[in-house]
Amino acid sequence: MLQTIVKEIGEILLRPFRQHFLFFIAFFFLASIPYLIRLIAIPNYLFPVLAHCLTFSYLVSLLIGIIKKTSIRIITQFILIIVTATWFILNTYCVVELYSLVDADYIMLLLGTNINEAKEFISSMISLKYIIIVTAILLSLITLLLVSKHQPIALGKKMSVFAFIIICLCAFHNINNLYVCGDGPFVHAVNVFKSLHDYDLPDFSQINHTTPVISFDEKHEMATNVVLIIGESFARFHSSLYGYEKITNPLLRLLHDKSLLFIIDSINAPASTTNISLQYMLTTFCRDDNNNTKWYKKPSIIELMKGCGFDCYWFSNQASKGIVNSTARIFANSCEQSYFFQKEGEIGHNINPDIVLVDSSYQYILNIDIHTKHNFIIYHMMGSHFEYSQRYTNDFNHFSENDYLDYPQNQRKILATYDNSILYNDYVVSRILDIYKDEESIIVYIPDHGLDMFRSSPDYHAHGKGDNPVSYAYGVEIPLIIYATPSYQEKHFDNIERIKYRQNHTKVWNSENLPYLLLDLIGVEKVNGEDVRHKSILNQE
Repeated sequence: MLQTIVKEIGEILLRPFRQHFLFFIAFFFLASIPYLIRLIAIPNYLFPVLAHCLTFSYLVSLLIGIIKKTSIRIITQFILIIVTATWFILNTYCVVELYSLVDADYIMLLLGTNINEAKEFISSMISLKYIIIVTAILLSLITLLLVSKHQPIALGKKMSVFAFIIICLCAFHNINNLYVCGDGPFVHAVNVFKSLHDYDLPDFSQINHTTPVISFDEKHEMATNVVLIIGESFARFHSSLYGYEKITNPLLRLLHDKSLLFIIDSINAPASTTNISLQYMLTTFCRDDNNNTKWYKKPSIIELMKGCGFDCYWFSNQASKGIVNSTARIFANSCEQSYFFQKEGEIGHNINPDIVLVDSSYQYILNIDIHTKHNFIIYHMMGSHFEYSQRYTNDFNHFSENDYLDYPQNQRKILATYDNSILYNDYVVSRILDIYKDEESIIVYIPDHGLDMFRSSPDYHAHGKGDNPVSYAYGVEIPLIIYATPSYQEKHFDNIERIKYRQNHTKVWNSENLPYLLLDLIGVEKVNGEDVRHKSILNQE
């Protein structure tokens, strides 16, 4: 009796090698290759992670072998292979191209992308090396599948016992080196999906429309127009306003020299991706809040400005739709009027350059009373969103690879196109400022986040990586520019003096407090009992 039980248990334990060896091989390669590529130069970690991947693949195959009903087993195998193959393709891309395992930020970027942005991304960010690796693995597995139809792929009994002993040694090694599990597929996948669950993009029915209690300074006098220009992917390091060697902001520099434009330094974004940054930048939600507080339950800047008597308008050259609800769209829908100028769903259609924000919005501006009424107007740009060469028109193709001969060959074209996009951004922003130059207007330009442009690694240019503190720090460095028209400066002398003080006295500040700056500029003293000036960049305390 005991011998029979031991024999049955032995047969079950050997099934991954005797009956489901093809699945074991396929799952192992798809689940482990990205992790092994990432650690290939670190042998001290490579072999422990290999042991973890073998153990994990064996356990999954063992569970498959326990399923008795053939149809259910085949369906389960098919689903697991499809899911793992998708994970393999995405994870291998991040490792090969971005030098990092996939994380929740990358997935949210993918989900928030429309068809035009995805087309640009695929055409420009996938290298031959990545295509070769993925194609080689997938073709190898397809070949094994075809061979197995004519000759079953399985190990003999002795080799199966030997393979099982190897797995046991790997499992024993894992128990004694639990720290390795964090670098393996199972723990990594669980952590990513846990982070995705923590991303809070609500349905529109969940949005809490608050009625904030607002109190003003007794001497306040509100500007006629408050304009917020939200840039995209603007790395402060690449702005000549902040000392960059290339002249990327000539028009804004001219306004600065005329004392119309003020440059504020040491500003950081709350996150390195758009959706998360905007959740902070456009609400009173902040990191210090209780973890149970949802960002969409906090007063938004739209609600606050409406509460101050402003009519709110949103003009955007970004997409109004992604696979998930765009955070920007949630705020835009709160405005009296919102307009999205980027065409969607037209395969092959290039994304409009940002000058459309000036040309297309101007006809609507003519119908807005910007002379006497209080208006809060938001422009949301495409800015320097990848692919950089698609962000500007041909007449702004100013920088070329020859201007970057001191940089590595792989960086020259990318840096040239990125700086051209910053130069074009300078032109578009100056055109927006020009619309309001004869009105009483205060205008704030700030991007959602920056980029790590080869600063943390000679091969990496993209969003700051959340798992790399150096890359992340570069990815959240952003500019903050305040433009005040002559008529505004004449009526709001105290604010101008405070802005000048901050321009000349650097203070580290996070743009999660952007609503407090805007409210401070119109004389709001408190919101729901909270002191506004305390969190404003203009606070001199």
